[in-house]
Amino acid sequence: MGVRHTETNLIIWSAQTPEPPVAVTFAAPAKTELLITGAVAASLGADHFYDAGDQGCAFGPLDEIARIMRRMAPGQTLEVRATDATVAIDLSAWCRMTGHTLLEQQGDRYLLRRKAEG
Repeated sequence: MGVRHTETNLIIWSAQTPEPPVAVTFAAPAKTELLITGAVAASLGADHFYDAGDQGCAFGPLDEIARIMRRMAPGQTLEVRATDATVAIDLSAWCRMTGHTLLEQQGDRYLLRRKAEG
């Protein structure tokens, strides 16, 4: 069985079924986004900051992080604060898939660099 979260779908598949993966669209729970430009709230010296709180990546933070990263200039950094333990694995995998770089992790803080265009 496999699970993959894209920006708009959660894709689930099983090796025991001959059908292709099934995409399930879900609504993320409502929450308040905290995006601060500059290093005001960022403890890792990032250009931007996003607080995902205690949400795991399957519940919306990856969509928000992707949206923020698209608005950033190539090479800029984003600090993400997320207390859910699964974020460490999911965020690292998401960076590999999208070409962004996970520069550093300190506790519940993650420092990402937006990929260069091209």
